Amino acid sequence: MTENKLSLALSFISAEPEAAAKILEQSTVSDVAQFMENLPLDYQHQVLEHLLPGYAARMCVQMGAKSAAAVLSDLDASAIAKIIRLMPKAQAEDILKILPKKRRESSNLLLKYSIRFVGAWMRPYTHTITSEMSVTEALHYLQSELEGHLSEYVYIIDRDAKLEGRLSYFRLLKSKHNIKISDIMERVVPHVSINMLLENALELPQWTETDTLAVVDKNNRLHGLIRHADIRKAITQSKDQHYIQSSNSNLVTGLTGAYGKTLLVLFNNLLNVIEPDLKS
Repeated sequence: MTENKLSLALSFISAEPEAAAKILEQSTVSDVAQFMENLPLDYQHQVLEHLLPGYAARMCVQMGAKSAAAVLSDLDASAIAKIIRLMPKAQAEDILKILPKKRRESSNLLLKYSIRFVGAWMRPYTHTITSEMSVTEALHYLQSELEGHLSEYVYIIDRDAKLEGRLSYFRLLKSKHNIKISDIMERVVPHVSINMLLENALELPQWTETDTLAVVDKNNRLHGLIRHADIRKAITQSKDQHYIQSSNSNLVTGLTGAYGKTLLVLFNNLLNVIEPDLKS
C-alpha cells in the first residue's frame, strides 16, 4: 500500500505538476518545504516551476540555502530571479552564492532591475557570434552551446558586445562555409531598451514583425532577448500587488473537488513514507 501511494503521488506530480503545485499551495509553507526536501530532485524541480513566486520564495527560505540552490539551479535565470527577488536579502544572497556560476551571473543581471522594467524579465542570451567569423567558424562555435535556442535567429555582436545584426539559423545552415557572417547578416535588428517600462515596451511597433526582441542598453550592447508573451505576463504580475497569492481559487477548489481528499491526504502521508522507500 505504501509503495502504491508513493508511486501514485510521484506519477501525479510528473503528469500534472501545475495541479500538484496548486494543491500543495493550500498547505503551510513549512510542511511543503519538508515534503519537497524528501522528493527526488527532478520532482522538486517540476513542482517549484509551477508554484506561485511568493510561495516558492518562502518555501526556499524554509528549505535552507543549500537545498534551495540545488532545486533552483535547474530553472532558467528569469524564473530564478522571479523567486529570488521576493526573498529577504540575506537568504537571497546565501542562495546566489551557491548557484552554479552561469546561473548566478545571469540571475544577478536580472535582479539589478525593477520588475517594472524590461531588464527584469528578459532572458539572458549567450548564443552570439561575431561578424568577422566565417560560416564554418560560426557553426563550430554554436555546436558547443549547451542550452536551447530561444529565437530562430543567432545574434551578431562585436568584441565590445554591441549588437551588429542577426542571422536566421536556416540561412546560416544553407550558406557556403567560407562566407563571412558580415556578408549575410541582417543589419537592422528589432530591439528594445533594457531600461524601458513594460507598458511602453508592449506598445512598440516592432511586435508586428516578430514575437521576440533583442534587449540592449544605452550603448547598444546586447544583454538578452524578450518575448511578447513575457512582457504580457510581467505586466500582469507587476500590476498585481498580491500576485504571490493564488489568482485562481476556483481552479484550486475544482482540482480538490475533482481529485477528492485522497490526494490531499496522500501528499501529507507521503512525508512519512517517501524517505524509507527511496532509501530501500
